[in-house]
Amino acid sequence: MIKTYSKGSRAERELAHFLNYKGFATLRVPSSGGFLSPLDVVAIRNGLVLAFEIKSHAKKPRLRKDQLGRFSEWCSKAGAMGFVAWRRTIPKENEDLTASNRWLFLRIDDAHANKYDDENWIERDLVLRALGVE
Repeated sequence: MIKTYSKGSRAERELAHFLNYKGFATLRVPSSGGFLSPLDVVAIRNGLVLAFEIKSHAKKPRLRKDQLGRFSEWCSKAGAMGFVAWRRTIPKENEDLTASNRWLFLRIDDAHANKYDDENWIERDLVLRALGVE
């Protein structure tokens, strides 16, 4: 459990630092997954509010229905665009440097529609470009 927690918190810090570098004010939310804060990272830039539930796994993550509901409600209250952020990790024995530790994003609307298929996950840089962030 501790190994999973530290891997997750490391991924949260990594994304928060990257977004800060891209000009966002970022906040890693303590007690993420809880009732009042059902997300991991918030990023704000010039009125654009992004919220992320972060997963760091080798296999494609899925949010539980209750977790997704709380996350969606928080995004709605905050006027935030919500994303499931997946830091795809590849086990060392299958190390492929082009695929390992790659960030992919799924819009919260796609998660609600149970559209976890590969074609709905978007590369990190494409998401930022679509939002006008270079």
